[in-house]
Amino acid sequence: EISLGLVGSEMCIETEILRLIAGGEIDTTPLITHRFPLGKIEEAYRIFENRLDGVIKIAIEGPK
Repeated sequence: EISLGLVGSEMCIETEILRLIAGGEIDTTPLITHRFPLGKIEEAYRIFENRLDGVIKIAIEGPK
């Protein structure tokens, strides 16, 4: 699992990872098992926190 927190010298590595994801060079699709609209963020957090329904990662989608 990749942590995207920005701490110390790891910041350069994580910045590069975010650049690769944004550029489509790293496919995160297999990691995202659930998607929720912003209005259901509490439900999303409950599912993730309790590791329900086979959750790996959740994407929160903002307004389009």
